[in-house]
Parts: sequence; C-alpha cells; structure tokens
Amino acid sequence: MDPAYDELERRSRYLSSLVRRTRLADPPQPEPEQEQEPEPKLKVVPKPAAEPSDGDGKGGKAEVKERAVKAKGQGATNGEERKVAVRVRAADMPLPLQRRAIWIAREVVLATPRLESKRLALALKKEFDTTYGPAWHCIVGTSFGSYVTHSLGGFLYFSVDKAYILLFRTAVEPLSHP
Repeated sequence: MDPAYDELERRSRYLSSLVRRTRLADPPQPEPEQEQEPEPKLKVVPKPAAEPSDGDGKGGKAEVKERAVKAKGQGATNGEERKVAVRVRAADMPLPLQRRAIWIAREVVLATPRLESKRLALALKKEFDTTYGPAWHCIVGTSFGSYVTHSLGGFLYFSVDKAYILLFRTAVEPLSHP
C-alpha cells in the first residue's frame, strides 16, 4: 500500500479511539424531548438597508445578536450557574446545523474548567463528520487567522466565551487509483 494512505488510516484510527475514550469518560446524558427545544436559538436581526456598511464588506448580511446562555456545567463552582456568551460572527450554514454546532461547543466548554482547544475541535469535527458526512474541518483558538474555501452551506465562524471557532466543510472527490 501507499505509505501516505497507511499514515492517514493510522491517524484516523487514533482519532476514533480518542473519541471513544472521550465518550466513555463523559457518557452523554439522555436528553428528554423538552430539553432539545431550548437549544441555543439564534435571533437574526437584519440590518436596515439605509444603514451604511461598516467597511468590512458585510453591509447587507444579517447580524446575530450576542447572547449569554445560562447553564449548569461541571465548570461552575458550588452548583452555581455559569454564563456562556455565544456569538455568531459569520455563517453560510443552515440554522439547524448552526444550533447543533453551538450546542456541542457550549457543552464542551462547560464540561471543562478551562479551554481545551484540541478537545473542542475534535468533538465538533467528529460529530459533524459522523452526522453530516465527511470533510468537516474545525479550528479553535483565541487568536488565529485563516483563509479557507468551503462548500456551499458549510461555513460557521462563532465564539463561545473567549474561544473562537471556525467550522467548515470542503468538497470530497474520490481518488482514482491507476
């Protein structure tokens, strides 16, 4: 076999084992139907047409209001509620997928006392790869630059507290072996 293919397979097995261990360490709690409804909802407020653009080229796009989400998480001390500020910065993604990404990110942030960027990126990527198909990529950090090409309807840039998250999908084309 091709050494590059073997390396990709090895890495894929390693990432899958990490996900399994993470799920075993933090088993997901069954969610009643009533609790799925209050997932983070995005309130989209369109900018008025007469309002001048702020110079960043996003004059006609919708703007999402910042909100604070109260949640009881393991990161909260003495059972107190911990507020998590969530803000969508840019999106080319259907609202149900946005809500899912925000919900997953919020749960991971609340489950850890401090930001673990790799764990958050892994959780989002694996969830989206298994649920919505392959080729999802996730970048998490407090300061990074990017320039990416994404598939139509597969881009979300948002923040949860001080973590900035870029989630996007690329096109996958099968390789033709000679």
